Amino acid sequence: MGNIILKITALVCAMALWFYVISLKDFQLTMEVPLTFVKLPEALAIASKPPSTVSVTVEGKPLDLIRLQSQKQSAMVVDMHNAELGSKRIHLDSKNFVAPNFASVHYIEPDNQYLFIDIAVDTRIERSIPIKNNVTFGAAPGYVIVQQPKLMQEDLMVSGARNALTRIIDIPTDSIFKDSIKESQTFSVALATDQLPPFVTPSDSVAKIFVDVQKIKSKEFKSIPIQLIGFYDRALNTLSPQQATVEITGGEKVIEAIKHSDIELFIEYNRFAIEDADSLAPTIKLNLPPDIDRSMSIKAVLVKPDKIKLIKTHTESDDKDEEYGI
Repeated sequence: MGNIILKITALVCAMALWFYVISLKDFQLTMEVPLTFVKLPEALAIASKPPSTVSVTVEGKPLDLIRLQSQKQSAMVVDMHNAELGSKRIHLDSKNFVAPNFASVHYIEPDNQYLFIDIAVDTRIERSIPIKNNVTFGAAPGYVIVQQPKLMQEDLMVSGARNALTRIIDIPTDSIFKDSIKESQTFSVALATDQLPPFVTPSDSVAKIFVDVQKIKSKEFKSIPIQLIGFYDRALNTLSPQQATVEITGGEKVIEAIKHSDIELFIEYNRFAIEDADSLAPTIKLNLPPDIDRSMSIKAVLVKPDKIKLIKTHTESDDKDEEYGI
């Protein structure tokens, strides 16, 4: 126990000596590194799906190997400046291995284990591809979305191999839900570009979608005439009342833009006989501008009164018939 400090010192020195001796030797390490392609002519594009990484064996000093693996600074690089149309098998060896700042680390090709990749090259083209909106929008309580959300740009330019682009039908946005919207605004939504084939380059990664949101408002339009249409004797038949009040509920700006002349009320004369009734609800016709989506912007239309009676007028001959009991 009296020599404990001396023993610890000896152990530390022995370990230091062991690490020093080990550091002088070269070791081999197998690891996954990225596979990258450079200097491909602009008129060409990669049409196949080579692996994104390859397994390689490298040799070097232990500390260098540890640093190299942790810093992920190595790759297998394929020079494509002499590429031609068609498919080709490429042999990867030490000339493809790149490890900046690690000059002592070398690529090792095991015996009878050559590394190959298959690559196909096609003509590069640009194509305009439709964007598909997968976003669901919801207005806050008391508000309404008055028209279908609008893509500010309906198509996206995409560059890549001809045979890859011809297989793309559309480019969807991310499937997300945005609710509680209280005002009109433009949303930027990520495009699902990860679903595109490899080596296909889109001109943008987001889509802009405009959502028109308005506060819900109700407004009454009084003294709207009710028309009785069809074939009938106008001297003997009339409606009661001949005017009604129409209450419309919907987007505030849409409601404010509606005029009395935009509202028509009518009843088809034959409906009274077909439905065997003496009072009916009138049909409502709103003459809105073509850019307004009625199904979304108008939430409710109420006619007051809700039923209109058909009144038959008595003539002098009718009175005489009644007098004589006919």
